[in-house]
Amino acid sequence: MRIAGYTSLLCACLLLLLTETVAQVQLSQSSDTVYFTSDRKKITMPFRLVHNLVIIPVQINNSQPLNFILDSGVRNTLITQLYFSDSLDLKEANRIKIKGLGQGHSLEAIHSTGNSMRMRGIQGDHHTVYVLLEDIFNLSLRMGMPVHGIIGYDIFKNFIVKINYSTETLTLYRPDQKVKKKKRAEEYPLIIEDAKPYLHATVKQHNGDSLNVKLIVDTGASNSLSLYLPSDERLKLPPKVMHAYLGRGLGGDINGKIGRLPSFRLGKYEMENLTASYPDAEAVKLALNVAGRHGNIGSDILKRFTVIFDYPNQRISLIPNRRFKEPFYFNMAGFEVSTPLPGANFYIISNVVEDSPAKMVGVQPGDQLLHINGRNCNELKLSEVLHILDSKPGRKLRLRLKREEEIIDVDFVLQSRI
Repeated sequence: MRIAGYTSLLCACLLLLLTETVAQVQLSQSSDTVYFTSDRKKITMPFRLVHNLVIIPVQINNSQPLNFILDSGVRNTLITQLYFSDSLDLKEANRIKIKGLGQGHSLEAIHSTGNSMRMRGIQGDHHTVYVLLEDIFNLSLRMGMPVHGIIGYDIFKNFIVKINYSTETLTLYRPDQKVKKKKRAEEYPLIIEDAKPYLHATVKQHNGDSLNVKLIVDTGASNSLSLYLPSDERLKLPPKVMHAYLGRGLGGDINGKIGRLPSFRLGKYEMENLTASYPDAEAVKLALNVAGRHGNIGSDILKRFTVIFDYPNQRISLIPNRRFKEPFYFNMAGFEVSTPLPGANFYIISNVVEDSPAKMVGVQPGDQLLHINGRNCNELKLSEVLHILDSKPGRKLRLRLKREEEIIDVDFVLQSRI
């Protein structure tokens, strides 16, 4: 079956949180084999870090290199979007319906087995691929570059995987190799259940309680931490929270609240005053069926370490990097930015939050962002724009917007409501 590129059918945008919801789809186990194409003991390749997410090039059958998010929370390879210039030959394809986290309907997808997968020095045979027939995630709009899909377990299960967030390099080791670790490295048991990696951590809440929680280690979520309140009656909302649109899953929108935790501890490593999201129970009801799961650790925590995933030996190692002591910020402007022309410095306001600083001064979805603090957005990368929105409280923003043919100037101050 040959699939040509198609355009987005839905226009709902993801926020910075790209949830692990794809991982919750009840898909079949993959029987593929992934291996080195040479006798090398390890292969190192660069990746792009966007929104805290690891982007790697992957070829499916005879395709051109496609951009995939490396997601430890997803079992099967999922293609979310193809462009007019893309084409894909799929083997043994048939249509199915799938459903994941979120509030909405099931989706149609193409299920294909017997495919090949290639990365630098890596070959995969008998590869299972799912192609969404609706691009509900709009990853490219949120990432500012073409993003075609998500890949995870098929890589992690076959190799020892080292993600160096500082150098933006990914190293794959043969599973029988011993990986050299720095003295500061701390090793933890990694629990693999239903193709997903879990570890235990401790959260300290505002009431003084310290709880041991079981969390998915999720490189495909760009937030810091998600906690599912219905999973344990001892989990409580922080005293100050804000309502938020947390993202979009296969089943629809995911809403909830964002607050701050006094501290979060992984072994000897403790992070203080970090942001945490609390999805609404309805949005995560499928995840609540997983015994003992309390939420997930996202890449805003993971990027503060060099992370070594060792699925074959069920362990994970963390080595703190220069980001370890950075404060945890979040978007305090009250709006999100999308890029209708991925790869171009062209930015549109989306999803303006009620009662936010931006909303109060009249910013509207659909406004084009022309200037920020006097800087022409044509000269700013998406990462630079987002860094400004994620700045510390008290920073003044001067925006020049275009609404249809009208030029609008607005000023406001970033405020933390949590």
